[in-house]
Amino acid sequence: MSAAALHRLGGEGPDILFIHGFGADRLSWLALAPKLFPFGTVWAVEYAGHGMAGNDVGEGNPSDLSRAIAAQINGRLAAPLVVGHSLGGTVALHLAARDDMDVSGLVLLAPAGLTELPAPSFIDALPELTDGAAAHDLLKQLVTREVLMTRRMADAFVDSLDDPARRNALRTIAAALKSAPPPPFPPDSPFKVLWGDADAILPPPTQPLAGMRLLSNVGHLLQVEAAGDVADTVKEYLAVVAY
Repeated sequence: MSAAALHRLGGEGPDILFIHGFGADRLSWLALAPKLFPFGTVWAVEYAGHGMAGNDVGEGNPSDLSRAIAAQINGRLAAPLVVGHSLGGTVALHLAARDDMDVSGLVLLAPAGLTELPAPSFIDALPELTDGAAAHDLLKQLVTREVLMTRRMADAFVDSLDDPARRNALRTIAAALKSAPPPPFPPDSPFKVLWGDADAILPPPTQPLAGMRLLSNVGHLLQVEAAGDVADTVKEYLAVVAY
């Protein structure tokens, strides 16, 4: 399997590319994607160790992950607007900084590494989960409304770790993230940063970043809990970036 897997979710028009966070996959965008189908062609990419991608993560750092994504999308997507969540936000910044990439803009959702990293208690525990109940307790920390994170979702995540190579891939990424330098910020491309003020995994910075908007009563999964706000931000960018 490839080090990155690209999926077309739907829609027609300018390319919009989603990059998920650590431990997630293309399914994490299901609440957001349909809201953007009338405005563009929506894609989701899964980097190594996640979803339908392979488990060869290399050194597992965000730069390596962005290189594999670039290899998948070059020649297929035209100057995409990139939406990255958490680790995916960091990967998006590395992707936009590549000489072989043309990115029209960035929407960064609680991007990891700009000010601090996700709670070590979360990223270290995630690859070691073996029990659905424990997984549910951990994953509920991602949202403010626990009903959005069901036991069935937690069980499915544990099942995805049946392959020892998948666990090792996540361990490698977690270790690399903790030692990675800050991503290139601010980017040359137009950008916006969205953050939930109730994020228990990666709390918003005390000093707001350039281009940052804080969303009230929203946790770490902004694309789930605040899909409408995220969609509105993406649509605003589609209206102003040059296509």
